[in-house]
Amino acid sequence: MSGLATLAVTYGFGRYGYGLFLPRFQAEFGGSAGALGAVTSIGYLGELLALGVVGRWAGRRSPRLPIAIGLACAGAGMLLIAVAPGTWVLAVGVAVSGMAPGWVWTPYSDLVQDTVKPSGRTHALSMISTGTTFGVVLAGPAAFFATDSRWRLVWLGAAAVAFLVMAWNIRALPSAPVNRARPREPVQWRALVGRRGAWPLFVAATSSGLIGAVYWSFAGVAVATANDGDERVAPVLWTVIGVAGTVGVLTGRFVQLHGLRATFVTTQLVLSLSTAVLWLAPAGWGFALTSAVLYGCGFMVGGTLLSVWSSMVFPDHPTRGFSVVVVFITLGAVAGPSALGLVVDSAGLSSAFAIATLLALATLAALPRHSRNRSEETQ
Repeated sequence: MSGLATLAVTYGFGRYGYGLFLPRFQAEFGGSAGALGAVTSIGYLGELLALGVVGRWAGRRSPRLPIAIGLACAGAGMLLIAVAPGTWVLAVGVAVSGMAPGWVWTPYSDLVQDTVKPSGRTHALSMISTGTTFGVVLAGPAAFFATDSRWRLVWLGAAAVAFLVMAWNIRALPSAPVNRARPREPVQWRALVGRRGAWPLFVAATSSGLIGAVYWSFAGVAVATANDGDERVAPVLWTVIGVAGTVGVLTGRFVQLHGLRATFVTTQLVLSLSTAVLWLAPAGWGFALTSAVLYGCGFMVGGTLLSVWSSMVFPDHPTRGFSVVVVFITLGAVAGPSALGLVVDSAGLSSAFAIATLLALATLAALPRHSRNRSEETQ
């Protein structure tokens, strides 16, 4: 449960809450939607640095250390956002908070690999990864409260929660590596990147990062703009995404029943439909909610699927292997708001979602090698 709570606060609010509050930040600080959306890229760059450190620590230090550092980053970053007097402090807060996912997500791979029976690993990974959606569920209603300057109180509250979850993890997680038999010397990243069957996973991860960053950064603005600036639309959108995303807890079950490939193909088709709706018909509550349901299902199952897929490709180095996967997710996320932020400012929001739709469809070429969960074969 501490893992679910960790991802809820670091991803569900610290990372993706920024896009939800983007219209409020634009009203408070000024600036174009494209420029403010590109601010998220700063946080992703910080995440890359964190992933490098976590990869070296894997197997040699307790997962508790990077997880605690990540939650401290989330709390400090959200605190800076809450008190920001201008765009520069806001950007620093987004950068510090944006580092948190790089510290916290991948260490749970070692914990699951070393403490959970093979038959339960996909479910455990699904539960942890789906923590994101529970954070989004809470962020949506919070935005209703955030009228005028009250948005600052919401971010102060989120920062307090991050520090509380940090204390919970420090108390709950072991102080030393769980599996002392695991190799402690860092495996060369070049060897992990060159592993057979890894590149389809990396392509899918990059695509996931780019599409996700674009949606979280610009969907709220797109829907609000298409509905005469109605500020109620974006919070409802986020809440529906979060509720629909709870299906992510069943990802492990989907893989066991239908196979990795079928689950992957279905996820990409659902993602492409979610962005296509905002490309072709963003106006109206019906279309907005349809996009939110589709995106919640596609994004959360897809993100959880990456962790399950990674555990199959890197069973001997779960945290280090998944760290490489998250690097590719982050590279896509860095490119998304930066490159498509320029597209937004020059050609409009619909063009960015058109590109995201085509990319989701093109990613179908990156089929997994494994049809089913390898853990089944070891039972």
